[in-house]
Amino acid sequence: MNWPISAYRLASVSLVSATLLFTAAGCEDASNLGVELPGTTAANTDYRDFDVTASTVLRDSLDTQKSSQILLGRVRDNVLGTTTASAYLNLKIAQALPARDTVPSGVRQVTGVDANPQLDSLVIEAPFETVYGSATAPLRVNIYQLAQPLDERQVYNSSSSVVTGAELGLNVSARLNGVKKEWQRTNPTSATDKDSVLVTTPDKVVRLKLHGGGRTLPLANDVFALLKGTNFTQASLNALWKGIAIQPTSDFNTAVASILPGGGTRVVFHYHYTNKKNTGTLKGRYSLALGLTGFQSFGNAPRFFTQITNELPTGSPLSRLAGTAGAAQSVPAAETDGKVYMQGGNGFGAKLEIPGLNELRTLAQPTTDGGSPAIAINRAELLIPVSPFANLLFPQATSAYLYEVNASNQALQRTVLNTRIERMVLRDGVNPTGAGLTSIGDDQYSGGYYQNTAKATLNNPLNTFYSTSITSYVQAYVYDRLNGPSPAAFVFSPFLRNSFTLDLNRAVLDGTNIKLRVYYSKLR
Repeated sequence: MNWPISAYRLASVSLVSATLLFTAAGCEDASNLGVELPGTTAANTDYRDFDVTASTVLRDSLDTQKSSQILLGRVRDNVLGTTTASAYLNLKIAQALPARDTVPSGVRQVTGVDANPQLDSLVIEAPFETVYGSATAPLRVNIYQLAQPLDERQVYNSSSSVVTGAELGLNVSARLNGVKKEWQRTNPTSATDKDSVLVTTPDKVVRLKLHGGGRTLPLANDVFALLKGTNFTQASLNALWKGIAIQPTSDFNTAVASILPGGGTRVVFHYHYTNKKNTGTLKGRYSLALGLTGFQSFGNAPRFFTQITNELPTGSPLSRLAGTAGAAQSVPAAETDGKVYMQGGNGFGAKLEIPGLNELRTLAQPTTDGGSPAIAINRAELLIPVSPFANLLFPQATSAYLYEVNASNQALQRTVLNTRIERMVLRDGVNPTGAGLTSIGDDQYSGGYYQNTAKATLNNPLNTFYSTSITSYVQAYVYDRLNGPSPAAFVFSPFLRNSFTLDLNRAVLDGTNIKLRVYYSKLR
């Protein structure tokens, strides 16, 4: 394809030459699109697919502190092994009470509340969003007291561990497939229609009973007695009940529940008291927060994190990824039937090595007299096919990100706005070094570092492949504008650090057919 390029542009071509744009769907044969105009010189434009070497890696120490989900349970997979998720949480006195809560006398005087309410039960309530695995069998967990509250000054991640204390409940179970009946308006869009119908809906709340219904927990009575007194403060609560550790029982391996801390994860005291006329009893409840509840600001929310461990299959090539030394290992697609794996919360990622980038860099070197580069990069697109029918247990990861890593699979870092952050391939049109950004916040902040990440999106759920344009990044790589060491490889992962999102969404990739497609113009 011969395209006219003015003599001025030929002498001044830089890394921003994206005005020559071609789609991956293809175009006319290069020899059929030539135009000759006065004052121009011909540039041969073509595209080339560069092979990508793919392997599976396992990243550790993922951010799980104060995430938008808490993972709890254990799920076993034939290929990637067993993933275990345990929750560690502080308790916090609510700054304002939920609508259904009432307060026993002594905490806050309420008319009609007897001076001596009696505790009936203590239940952990945890709304959940997703169940990874099967929801048929009840979730079974062991619950312990923390030896010390989670430190407000310490950073916790998926690899963190804390010391636990006394048992609070062993083999406590909760349904994951419960249902409830509720009245719903016949016409939910109408403001005047009052007709309603009784419908059955999923009851997506994990309820773990620690006291009552045949279980006796002395701590429950001790905390309730403190709650009724006049010295119920956060400090007195911490001294008596330092926090909660929830771990799946050793023989439970069928599901992981995605708990929603923002949905009202809490410890609830259910009690009864004599009514004002002393003719009967009334019931009440009081909550202690365990998550980012609606009645608390983010900064005042209790601390919590999810600990995640992977038990890799014995005898599988993937077992090389186990342990501290495994973080530097990678398992080529050739050893896993041509497939590579990436998954959110448990840290699996697809390592992509692209030798073609260095080849392009060699081709782009300017002449010895300081003249123009040999090629101009017009468009670069990463095409990553997904193996069909290979992901049955987990939801498909709908998007993923490219991390720049060294030879040991460690993410490279750079300083942006005086903060050290992991280097990632940013969205086209953004300076690949992050220069000029006004925020390094997560996806909810417009203009932030992560908001500008080159997010690869699933093209079509039926004809599945991820594709992302990385033109700006390839231009910077080829013309040595990365402002730091070049990466040895990239890790393709659906997990985005500091995004506060935690899940187990997975994708199984066709590791033998991943391509980097580059459209470029030959300038000399």
